[in-house]
Amino acid sequence: MNKKFFLILTLIGLSALLVACDTFTVSQPTPVVYESFQDDAPGLIIAEGEIVPENDLQIISHTNGRVQEILVEEGQMVAEGQSIIKLEVPEQLLAELKSAELEQLKSQKALDDLILYGNLQKQKAYQRVLDAQSARRAALKSWDEFDEDQYEEDLEAIKEDIIDARKELEDAKEDLKDFLDLEEDNPQRVNRQEDVDEAQIALNELEREQAALEQTYDQLQLNLALTKAEEETAWNEYRKFKQEDVPEDQFKLLQEQLDTANARINAIETSIADFEITTPIEGTLVQLNVQKGEWIYTGQMIAIVADFSTWFVESTDTNELEIVDIQVGDTVTLEFDAFPDETVRGRVIEINEFPVMKYNDVIYPIRIELLDNDLPLRWKMSVIITIER
Repeated sequence: MNKKFFLILTLIGLSALLVACDTFTVSQPTPVVYESFQDDAPGLIIAEGEIVPENDLQIISHTNGRVQEILVEEGQMVAEGQSIIKLEVPEQLLAELKSAELEQLKSQKALDDLILYGNLQKQKAYQRVLDAQSARRAALKSWDEFDEDQYEEDLEAIKEDIIDARKELEDAKEDLKDFLDLEEDNPQRVNRQEDVDEAQIALNELEREQAALEQTYDQLQLNLALTKAEEETAWNEYRKFKQEDVPEDQFKLLQEQLDTANARINAIETSIADFEITTPIEGTLVQLNVQKGEWIYTGQMIAIVADFSTWFVESTDTNELEIVDIQVGDTVTLEFDAFPDETVRGRVIEINEFPVMKYNDVIYPIRIELLDNDLPLRWKMSVIITIER
């Protein structure tokens, strides 16, 4: 009921207002016309921009870990390469580093010992060559002094004597057979047994002479082969030294072992270095996004550092139609919202080749150097950029 009453009153009021409009002439306010400075200024490009520092950088974590210590505070100046945050290093990684360092020490000591005593080894290797040469000359001399023809004659004679001795031994044994039925101390049996024993001794002596003669010949031949092989081996070992005091193969092996140990240490130290976060540029730590004890992840933005030593201006809306009329070296006029009565001259020093998209428009940012500035500028202040076409 109340809603209906309120609606009726509203309709009556509107009707009265319409009647009043027909009776009286109402003065209209003068419309405000805003001057357009972007397109209506012939020969000028007017763009928006902002104040930026010499350099600024977001510091990203390269590993996962818990914050052990924060070494700086926001607003503090930092040097290039300065540590700002330390993360807890896993015990396993530290143990691997100790193991690699121990292997490095062993490899380095082995290499140092090789170099330290290398000259002695080289001298020993050369002495081996000299000894082998002496032995080789002795073997050749013995062979030269050996009468091979006489050896053949002596060997043939001994072989014939052995045949005769074997015949005599067989004859003596035949004679003994007829007396084996007699007592062992029977003189006839004893005489026949002595004949057998003497024939056996004679045969044995001749066989020993043959073996000794053949052994002498074989030994001379063997000495020739052995001394030749030893001399070649000695020379090969000595040649490994080349012009150095250490064997090339040993030096190369130990050097490779040392290089492997060093590479392993470098890899582990690189991994450990990721747990100590540093700033790659000099400047001011303007933002710190972590706290002690907090767990951070790979790829997380943890801090921002900026170099405020010099200010520049970067445009934010220079589009593809305007950028064709802008060149590096162009002089510009800069006006700041924060300082409305001040203007600063500038010069275009860089045009970004890679565009960015902004509100479906293609923007080519330009970087401007301030030529005569003494204003207390701050990061991200708004700037109006005026460029003559």
